[in-house]
Amino acid sequence: MTLLPDFLTGVRPNNPFSESIEFRTLVSEYEDGSAVSKQKWLFPKRAFQLKYTKRTVAAGRTLWQFYLSRKGKHLPFNVFLPFASEYVGEYVGTGDGATTIYNLPCKLASGYTVYVGGAAKASGGVDYTFTAMGGEDGADKITFVSAPAAGQHITIDFSGILKVRCKFGEDIMSFETLYNRLVSTGLTLKGQLNA
Repeated sequence: MTLLPDFLTGVRPNNPFSESIEFRTLVSEYEDGSAVSKQKWLFPKRAFQLKYTKRTVAAGRTLWQFYLSRKGKHLPFNVFLPFASEYVGEYVGTGDGATTIYNLPCKLASGYTVYVGGAAKASGGVDYTFTAMGGEDGADKITFVSAPAAGQHITIDFSGILKVRCKFGEDIMSFETLYNRLVSTGLTLKGQLNA
């Protein structure tokens, strides 16, 4: 994976940092006024508006090259949010019966609890070991003693910095548009599930 350029990750964006959460629900409404809803996504996805008023044109060019390397919204990259907070039920991955190492959606996590199929697992080598900043792009990682069964969802509760796998929100953009959005309205990043 690739990390958003350092000139952005090392500088806090303007406040308020704009983050939205998206759930996907299918609602069927009936003639009698009743409705039935079905959750289409088990885990929500995030979207962000990144805005930096004090970024130079040279910094904008660095981001432009990054945008080109990601081929617009084609290839994902990682972003660490600029603040620590508490998170519950963050998606880690889905077991396949063979994989034991998973990158976590966090950095410098504390007070964490890992769940497999909704059941809490014990750390310290009993069920898994935790490695701070030992994963991809400096994220935390876990190594299970035994691989989670196929189809079992792995989640984590933690305090720390959230890592979000993202894509740019647009495929068509000029340098001028990208730079203007970076320093005025903000660039849209669409979150994906952790990988």
